[in-house]
Amino acid sequence: MKVLLISCGDVGTEAGFRFQARGAHVTAWRRNPQKLPPTFHGQQVDVASGQLPPIDPDTEVVLFTPVPASRDAAGYEHSYLQAARHLVTALQQQAPALRRLFYISSTAVNAGNDGQWVTEQHPKEPRRETAKVLARTEDYLLDSALPVTILRASGIYGPGRTRLIDSLREGKARLPRSSQWTNRVHRDDLAKAVVHLAHFGSDIDELYLATDNEPAQLAEVYEHLAGLLGTTLPPASEEAPGSGADRRLSNARLRATGWEPTFPNYREGYRAILRGSGRRHH
Repeated sequence: MKVLLISCGDVGTEAGFRFQARGAHVTAWRRNPQKLPPTFHGQQVDVASGQLPPIDPDTEVVLFTPVPASRDAAGYEHSYLQAARHLVTALQQQAPALRRLFYISSTAVNAGNDGQWVTEQHPKEPRRETAKVLARTEDYLLDSALPVTILRASGIYGPGRTRLIDSLREGKARLPRSSQWTNRVHRDDLAKAVVHLAHFGSDIDELYLATDNEPAQLAEVYEHLAGLLGTTLPPASEEAPGSGADRRLSNARLRATGWEPTFPNYREGYRAILRGSGRRHH
């Protein structure tokens, strides 16, 4: 199998290693290819520029994991939607063997509040301008007539992705005064889902929510982490950081394919992180 990783960063690199472990040849594009593993065929490419190298016509799987050029809507428009347009054109013209284009989106585009369970059947309801760009990118890819599968990832955490841990250690964490359900997926499990679906066959859906098995109240997560770190529990505040959404995401559709997360809940995932398991791919 020949695999092409687009805008290959942390998640893409982890997926690439897993593809290679199953015998795949991996080509990876990113602006700074010196950061790519030497076992990948790395190429210096800024997809949003439209200046793309030739694509191997035998490429079967493409993984698109964009990173915003900046954290505003314009940065997302550049790195997601503009890049997607150039990528689709190139794949339509040069990738006759393509079996699946995977796009890592975000559950920020999902509706749901008040502790509601949310599935793939719920409509998109992006609130932030950046999330609206993610939703438009999804629509563009699905309208392209390419074989597209979108994985909407919840909060990605893992080696080097330790925002909650850091906020506790720095004394910046605040407990929410009201209900705040949170959802997360370990980086390894997101990469694992991509590789699993790529080998699953053609009978896969266009959309999966990529999240672990247990949504958790933010206060519960902080309490658990404070215990592991030996720090005091942070004070409560009306201005506790969060996405503003209070919903629980279901991974039932993804699990129905046979995928099971290695880290089914935040307790196991953070325990592994604090043990020093794994490393972030830059």
